[in-house]
Amino acid sequence: WPPASKVITGGPTGGQAGTGKGVKTMSAKPDNCTKLFIGNLSYDITDDGITKFFANVDAEIKAVRWLSHLDTGDFKGVGFVEFWNTEACEKGAQLNGKNLMGRPIRIDWTD
Repeated sequence: WPPASKVITGGPTGGQAGTGKGVKTMSAKPDNCTKLFIGNLSYDITDDGITKFFANVDAEIKAVRWLSHLDTGDFKGVGFVEFWNTEACEKGAQLNGKNLMGRPIRIDWTD
């Protein structure tokens, strides 16, 4: 322990318990997917910051939606990004687990 592989596929959530390391396996990709869930984000992230992050792989963002707490309005550290086409979405998905503002970003397909 820990497993030699950084990509973890076991367990009910697909993540690696305990160490906080490893990249969670993404769910099945929906047909014609143009949106991604993004999580484990720094509370200092901005629209410009996330746009530049995905621009590293030529994935142009159409829209960003941040999630906030219903009562307090505080940012939850997660959101959704929409891309112009499925190709850009696939490029963006390749960044799953990459470092963004000191944290490994969690990315998954969504519809």
